[in-house]
Amino acid sequence: MTLFLAADHAGFKLKEKIRVLLAKQKVAFDDLTPKFKADDDYPLVANKLVQRTTYNVQRGTRYVVRGVLICGSGVGVCIAANRHKGIRAAVGENEKEIKRAREHNDINVLCLSGWDLTTEKALKIINAFLKTKKSSSARHLRRIKQLG
Repeated sequence: MTLFLAADHAGFKLKEKIRVLLAKQKVAFDDLTPKFKADDDYPLVANKLVQRTTYNVQRGTRYVVRGVLICGSGVGVCIAANRHKGIRAAVGENEKEIKRAREHNDINVLCLSGWDLTTEKALKIINAFLKTKKSSSARHLRRIKQLG
């Protein structure tokens, strides 16, 4: 699996903590925002991740390509990411909703709140995102296809 991480200034602290924990779990990732940048713009951060994600999706890599975006609320990066073809992003507030979003909607970008989530909660949500497979149900596949 290819996993990309990115965060704006409001999500940077949480992203840094997540990086350490993912490394301990031996989850390979590519950190697209390795340095803190005060007052950066979340749409540009989301676009950076989306460009890498969609490039790999369009190339048809053998690997699953997913991204985790973190901003203050999680909403801004989610809106920015969803503007791009092939991206299905959702804000994650708990494991149950992300499991359903993976199964039913095959989300490929998880958006998190740097303001509201603890590191432990964020890691549980990320693990649910990474471990949950999309549904093979005809109705779910049909609906995902309609999204484009």
